[in-house]
Amino acid sequence: MDDSRPVLPLGRLVLERGLLDEEQLETALAEHLSTGKLLGQVLVELGYLTEDEVNALLEVQRQAASAAGTEPGAQGIDLLRTRVAEAEAEVERAGSDPDDDGLGHVLFVWSPSGYALLSRAGEPPSVGSEVGVSGGSQVVVKLGPSPLPGDRRRCAYLAAP
Repeated sequence: MDDSRPVLPLGRLVLERGLLDEEQLETALAEHLSTGKLLGQVLVELGYLTEDEVNALLEVQRQAASAAGTEPGAQGIDLLRTRVAEAEAEVERAGSDPDDDGLGHVLFVWSPSGYALLSRAGEPPSVGSEVGVSGGSQVVVKLGPSPLPGDRRRCAYLAAP
């Protein structure tokens, strides 16, 4: 992936324009990944943005992508695919079997630069618990299924405290 191209993910646009704070965006991204719904749809359903606001932001994305000669959202999708592939490789290196009920849990770590999925042993931490991850400590805001296809583990979605 060519990192010199302008990247205008919807999440970055809402933060840059002051439409959401980071905590709201983290909540929406966790919902987006756990349900498979489009991020814009989630933002409207959560009441953070109107459909008109989402459509205006999507038009900004389309214009930027057209100017850069890229497909809207392609870089974000590529980044997510890379992160998921890295997480799956980490699980394979650990020798984990996704059908094994005692294999641990996944941590969904969001930052302004992207997502990371980390595999951890044991039960997932409870909502409100602090979890140490590279770059500091984050708090569990939601527990849900793993966003990895076919993975039966639970996932703890983290946010900055």
